[in-house]
Amino acid sequence: MYVYFYDIENKLPLGNATQVQHLSDLLNMSDVVSLHVPENPSTKNMMGAKEISLMKPGSLLINASRGTVVDIPALCDALASKHLAGAAIDVFPTEPATNSDPFTSPLCEFDNVLLTPHIGGSTQEAQENIGLEVAG
Repeated sequence: MYVYFYDIENKLPLGNATQVQHLSDLLNMSDVVSLHVPENPSTKNMMGAKEISLMKPGSLLINASRGTVVDIPALCDALASKHLAGAAIDVFPTEPATNSDPFTSPLCEFDNVLLTPHIGGSTQEAQENIGLEVAG
């Protein structure tokens, strides 16, 4: 397996990862694109219709970063046209305020989309670190 990554800064690659110079290059060559970016003005809708169209046909998109990073209508169009094989989305532009509030998204209509309730950071390690931090 080849691992490519794009960052706005030059980073020292770890393991067998290779940094590419342009996001468009990464999108063109990747079977799976996983987003890990902060939420700020430069990342809002950074995956819009243009960027999604640059992804390899049949590829997968994963967003576990921030809800405003992916243009949801553009993602729905790419899924409906079968340009993308599927998506896994853990964060949304608008999330329910409480567990009893209903969750609605046009992504619910797709069988090839995995939706999770903003739990991407809830690993065993993260929970242990939170416990240690709270305990002081």
